Amino acid sequence: MKPITHTTFTNKYSITNPDALVKEDDELALTDDLYIIRSSYKKKRYVGTSEEHPSGYAYDYLPAFKLMSRALSEMRERQGEYDVALAIWDDDYIWHFRHGYVEQYAKELVHGRYSDKRALFDAMYYMINPLQMRYNDGRLKAGFKNHLIRRYKGFARKSKTSHKMLQELERECSVNYQDDLFHPELIIKMRNYVDNEIEIHQCPFTLEINNHSQMVRFSLSGVSRWCQGTMNSDDVEEAGYSYDAGSHTFLLENEIMIDGTCYDSNQVNVVRCTGCNTRCVEEETRDGECVECIGRDYRIHNYSHKVEETLGFDRRNKLKTEPYLGIEMEFQVDKRRAGRLYVGDTMFGHALMKEDGSITNGFELVSRPAGYTSHLARYDSFLTDLPEYIHPHKSCGMHVHISRTAFTHLGAGKLVEFMNRVDNKDFIKLIAGRGTSSYQNREDSYDIKTPYLQAVKDRYVGRYNFVNLNNKKTIELRIFATPANKQEFNIRMQFVKAMIEYCKPAMHTVSLKQQTHFKSFVSWLDNTKKEFKELNNYIKESTICA
Repeated sequence: MKPITHTTFTNKYSITNPDALVKEDDELALTDDLYIIRSSYKKKRYVGTSEEHPSGYAYDYLPAFKLMSRALSEMRERQGEYDVALAIWDDDYIWHFRHGYVEQYAKELVHGRYSDKRALFDAMYYMINPLQMRYNDGRLKAGFKNHLIRRYKGFARKSKTSHKMLQELERECSVNYQDDLFHPELIIKMRNYVDNEIEIHQCPFTLEINNHSQMVRFSLSGVSRWCQGTMNSDDVEEAGYSYDAGSHTFLLENEIMIDGTCYDSNQVNVVRCTGCNTRCVEEETRDGECVECIGRDYRIHNYSHKVEETLGFDRRNKLKTEPYLGIEMEFQVDKRRAGRLYVGDTMFGHALMKEDGSITNGFELVSRPAGYTSHLARYDSFLTDLPEYIHPHKSCGMHVHISRTAFTHLGAGKLVEFMNRVDNKDFIKLIAGRGTSSYQNREDSYDIKTPYLQAVKDRYVGRYNFVNLNNKKTIELRIFATPANKQEFNIRMQFVKAMIEYCKPAMHTVSLKQQTHFKSFVSWLDNTKKEFKELNNYIKESTICA
């Protein structure tokens, strides 16, 4: 099941071995249409102008294999053209590969658009050596998942073999959904099986399940949807949609688009804002004014906007023992105006929305600096009844800025090493709710000395590290996924508070090196379980400390 390259293929089926793959004057049938023959490749080389070679070129005839199509041959014969191969290769090189013809005549081998010569050899190999994906008792083989992930993350995603494996996974996961083939839980189940390493989607029209790289994307009713790779705009319109040039999306007859959100025209009342006279839905106004007119708390501000300069510091609710914290959360939003109204109503005076280039359709919710207790109270009201149209995407993160006054250089060093230790990787992932990415990553070389060296030698430390030390007044933790509910938020904020306490200078019976290992932190946390009850229970329920 592993991907097979041209090199691997020709190592087994060598042109220099007369008995490999196909003999002279014989052919190997792959399908009713496709077959392989042993032939030669005419290679041109420059030899200089002479009486023997007036053109300056000579030709070598190199032994090679050819992938042929009977349908293509017949078509070219009818047109009075000479026969051609889909692909020509020998042990060392792929001499010729006709992309267009492969896509048209080798659909049993190469799946999807933009054929790939590497994927072709993988597909041919498994056409000759049929896949064995299950044990005799019907169970999928142990290596099935990892092989499938490798395939779709590499060149073999275009191989028909990969698609057959994906279809086998679909059959495996669809046992409980026989009566409802278009079932979101089926897609979720398939994604979970491969640890969300493969973007799997289902076409809303044909119900085909495939990887997004083999599909085409259309905006349907304001939502980006992946559809079968062979579909085009005409197919979408045949399904009852019409293209709306103003919103760049396909809409059904009863749908309208306002500010990037699709509405059913039979269920909403469209009015004009009394302030700016723009069209808006009456339910998404306040006293006749739209979200753009009712105040700063309802606007999406520029990325460079300084929230603390607008809202100030939360000094009233801050306890003297609590350092200032700033929270940034990224959200995807399906209904922009309704989402802005909800945020403005629930987070008024505490946080503002900002643009963020990493979010395709949403905003970053940025708080003013406040104490731990104040944040818990305000985000409790925000997350308790969070509407479905405001939700975190897998790419959305939560960052927490901690006042530098909360740490000494040693304390900051403990924090840096704790977050970057390789043997803490699984623990950090458990707490954070996600692994690494280009916007938050681990650096093995960062240790307990890093903050001190940066301070005295102005040494650069990566902004996108788990612990960002490049702000003068704050230390930023970038590890977290955006919480989907109040419980997840509380656990992550308790972890932040616990790390602040844990990294304070103190007498310990263990070495500094041991202190930065997660088991030392878990042991310390166990003695303070009342204050960090949700965090402690969450860790104990996992298998991380087993």
